[in-house]
Amino acid sequence: MSYTTERTPNHTTNNYTTNTTVPPQRSGSGVALAVGAVVALVAIIAYFVIASPSTPADDNVNISVDAPAAVENSAERVGDAAAGAAESVGDAAAGAASAVENAADEAAAEAN
Repeated sequence: MSYTTERTPNHTTNNYTTNTTVPPQRSGSGVALAVGAVVALVAIIAYFVIASPSTPADDNVNISVDAPAAVENSAERVGDAAAGAAESVGDAAAGAASAVENAADEAAAEAN
């Protein structure tokens, strides 16, 4: 540790002023941080090398789910409902076309 002393003369009275400053102390926290990082890295590597997790002998997993009959039948019922709705829409379109055709025929007959 070193001290810095600065002397400046005061020319009017021939007195000297002495200023002594102490340099800031360093705590060595940078070295502690580096050592801590190295220790943590060594611990992580040791975990994976020494305590290697065991792997299962067979990676194949068989999963079977038995759905109740109500769930299986619901798909068929949804398909039947969709077919019935399509048939109803087709009937409505045919009825509308027939009504338009009849109105056109009546309008043509009145015009003659």
